[in-house]
Amino acid sequence: MNLGIGIRPPLHRRFDEKKALEFIRNRYRHCHDKIPKQVEALQKDPAFREKCKKLYQKGYKDWVILTAILNCMINFKARELGLDLSREEVSSRFSELSEMLQDNVYPTNEFLRDIDFQIKFHSILALSTYGFEPRRRDFNPEVVEKFLRERMRHFDFDLPHKPLFNELSGCWPEI
Repeated sequence: MNLGIGIRPPLHRRFDEKKALEFIRNRYRHCHDKIPKQVEALQKDPAFREKCKKLYQKGYKDWVILTAILNCMINFKARELGLDLSREEVSSRFSELSEMLQDNVYPTNEFLRDIDFQIKFHSILALSTYGFEPRRRDFNPEVVEKFLRERMRHFDFDLPHKPLFNELSGCWPEI
């Protein structure tokens, strides 16, 4: 009797490997344009590299980590400006805030505290990238991530490069 152990659910009809790679390329491009100085600072921090080692073991790629770093920085900038990003009208200023980040370098320990939340938040943002609209604000990030892993292969792909946050810091992929 086969209990279905080891059987993966089918890919979602919206899965498109070519689009997935283009989304990844765009994320790298966007982060490279906005936060290169912060990435350099984080690459030098042993505690942050150790955190990334654990994230890599969970299957997260650099583009997920970079997106989380960018989102942390946007939240830091919003706090500096006294903005509450939970309010609808302020959250629409996300891209405006990202334009203000290029020369910012925040203390690396700030990221150790916030990056796990931003990794979880990444999943809900990724859904909208694929055209899904969340029906509720109180989503379960583990369920969303499982869907993205199993049905969309969201965390399977990356562009060729040496990991950015290893012991010997790698380099950005060619974009």
